[in-house]
Amino acid sequence: MWLPEFQRPFVWDKNQIRLLIDSLYHDYSISSILIWVGGDELARRKVGGNINAIKIPEDKKEQIVYLLDGQQRATALMLAFTDKEVYRANNIKKKESINIYWDTIYDGLDPELRWIMSDEEIYSANHDNERVLQNMTQKEIFSRYAARFVKLKHAYGWDKIQPTVASEMNKNNDLFVKYNMKVMEIREKILLRKVHDIEQKGQLEQVLEVFERINTLNTKLSMFDIMVAKTYRKIEGNSFDLRTFLKILNYGHSVKPDYFKNVNNLDLDKVKLKVDENTMLFLIMVMMRLDFRANTILTLKTEELIENCKKLHDKYLYLVGFLRQHFSVEEEELGNYQPMMKFLSAAIIHFDKIDVEVQNFLRKWFWNTLLKNRYPGAQNERVARDYKYIKDYSLEAASEKMLLENTRDYTQLEKSTKDNPAYIEAYYSNKSQQIYVAMRLMLKSKGARDFYSGLMAVKSGTPAYRLEEHHIFPLNSAIGQSIVNKYKDSKSVDLINNIANIALITKETNNNRIKARNPSTYIVEFENAYSEQEQLGEFHKIMDSQFISKSMIELLKKDDFEGFIFERTAMLMEQIKQLCAV
Repeated sequence: MWLPEFQRPFVWDKNQIRLLIDSLYHDYSISSILIWVGGDELARRKVGGNINAIKIPEDKKEQIVYLLDGQQRATALMLAFTDKEVYRANNIKKKESINIYWDTIYDGLDPELRWIMSDEEIYSANHDNERVLQNMTQKEIFSRYAARFVKLKHAYGWDKIQPTVASEMNKNNDLFVKYNMKVMEIREKILLRKVHDIEQKGQLEQVLEVFERINTLNTKLSMFDIMVAKTYRKIEGNSFDLRTFLKILNYGHSVKPDYFKNVNNLDLDKVKLKVDENTMLFLIMVMMRLDFRANTILTLKTEELIENCKKLHDKYLYLVGFLRQHFSVEEEELGNYQPMMKFLSAAIIHFDKIDVEVQNFLRKWFWNTLLKNRYPGAQNERVARDYKYIKDYSLEAASEKMLLENTRDYTQLEKSTKDNPAYIEAYYSNKSQQIYVAMRLMLKSKGARDFYSGLMAVKSGTPAYRLEEHHIFPLNSAIGQSIVNKYKDSKSVDLINNIANIALITKETNNNRIKARNPSTYIVEFENAYSEQEQLGEFHKIMDSQFISKSMIELLKKDDFEGFIFERTAMLMEQIKQLCAV
């Protein structure tokens, strides 16, 4: 098959490939593919090929099979089952090859995670002895895990590679028989399955999974779309509408227990959701069911939503307020902390009253989870496990168990010296990176005040006081350009963008008072302004709120970048240790 030149390149990520495999395995519809058998008339390229490697028509008298729709699925299957390398997106140099394994004993909450990529950690219910399969030979995998993991590529060429596989098993016949049966299951359910003339069967839960994975006119049908239709009701002449219900939950003032009185009496037109609709649904489900499986949302009934309208409103606003008061998370930032919101939703219901002990526990939990990246990958499973901890153990014991599940440590930073410095791997140039988001919030949590005005910059508000992430040694300053040139060929090429060179100040100060000036110029100017008003101590408090000590101010006056970055990194590390200490 050939792809017409007008087809976009392959862009699916690993999770989309995983979902396709899982859909096939469960006999879900994956829609059809569309082919056209025509002449040598269209410029074309190979499936998974370089987008610049175009075959030009020569008007030969031959039939060409063109793949008009289904390229992403076809390429994904080729990647999963063969050793053919694929060019991704517009990359014309780097080819990709992946290995996927079927974890035959996976019993977690997300069924598609039974298909594990070779570079991912192996699922373990108790989080013990996690491994990455690509770090082991096939022989080592068989030796350690027997027939647990089935390599999808074995299914494609099984007839030819059986002797090799048997040899890798040290000719263990019992093991070979078990593995062979599982390979045959993959072949039957996935590899040899037809993709046309499929009748979808099953309950709503199964059908929904299919709907969520099919794009209709490039618009994905979501859980929220399904639930809007599922919960719509006419009750005594009034209509229940899920979209209006979510607006009531986001209403910033008190509401009445009666849903329909709220609809009739509240001005909801200007109410905006604090998080997206699907996340709101998940949080409602957690508060109502104390469950973390997405499909449980489908069990929510219109009647119980109406009955719990005020309770859900009050608990949700408490959750938003808790994040704002304890962690400086503004409403505009809530989307960055969805996994934490899921657990906190359950905690707010579980504890009912959040006393001082619970507050301290939740603060430690939050910072450990965020700064030490406790929620990578299958987040719902980890959230569910955290909830199980607080149900089954004391808060002290729960904390100890949670500490064992960190995926990021700072050991190297604790060994840092001036002669051999280490830096927090968080960079302004990659602002969406989890560790950068975490560190930025940590900067805010100390009540970061503007260098000049002393005001706390915020995400929303007038432009003059809006929060901006400022390079303390500005990129376009003379010293900034010198730093860039100094490190351009080193392993620390992006050091000027490190979080230790970032402060949270107002747009007005950043644009009108600092601009592209060296720290030695603007810091002295700011310090003199406070000194003239006999408020030097206040200036030091302002700088301390940004994790900048008196000694660091002196380094800024000398434009000593290395000295400043080293000392500020050490101070940030002390804050991490303090926040995460249990």
